[in-house]
Amino acid sequence: MDQVKIGRFIAECRKKADLTQMQLAEKLNITDRAVSKWETGRAMPDSSIMLALCDILGISVTDLLCGEVVSMENNNKELETKLLESLREKEKADRRLLRMEIVTGILCLPVLLGCVLLAELLALPEWQKVLIVLGGLLPLLIATPFMIRIEQVAGYYECAHCKARHVPKYSSVFGAMHFGRTRYMKCPSCGKRSWQKKFTTKE
Repeated sequence: MDQVKIGRFIAECRKKADLTQMQLAEKLNITDRAVSKWETGRAMPDSSIMLALCDILGISVTDLLCGEVVSMENNNKELETKLLESLREKEKADRRLLRMEIVTGILCLPVLLGCVLLAELLALPEWQKVLIVLGGLLPLLIATPFMIRIEQVAGYYECAHCKARHVPKYSSVFGAMHFGRTRYMKCPSCGKRSWQKKFTTKE
């Protein structure tokens, strides 16, 4: 999808409906900043408000996602429903993946802590204690690349400078400093580095 084209189309339809960004935002119970982000192509409307937005602007979801009025005989409502469902499913899948990442990390920690405790309690040579601790680390080391992959593909990171949301490359996520799910990365839109927070929606 061409977000810039869609953004221009939203702005055009809003003006035709004789609405300001603030008025449109109030009708949707969101901030005018969110509307501005749509219209500048930095974000997409969340699937949960897409139908309401289309109703207000007098367009179809197909029109919105294409960034222009689509002339189709018997404009297929089923197509609109499927498009919305696919967006909702992606958001749900992203949330499930992020929960799975947390569960994986939680499951790995007791193994590591148990091995560290065992190494401390047993009267063994140092090299054997080191082996036990390394054995406890193994599940976490195996799981880490998969957890980073989840961090990369599930949801979006928002640049602190231009507020654009994006899916970074694996190498960017892997090598980034982080606190939880906030990572210090370069934004592909503005090229600046910042601490970027994770969001499950494109808005």
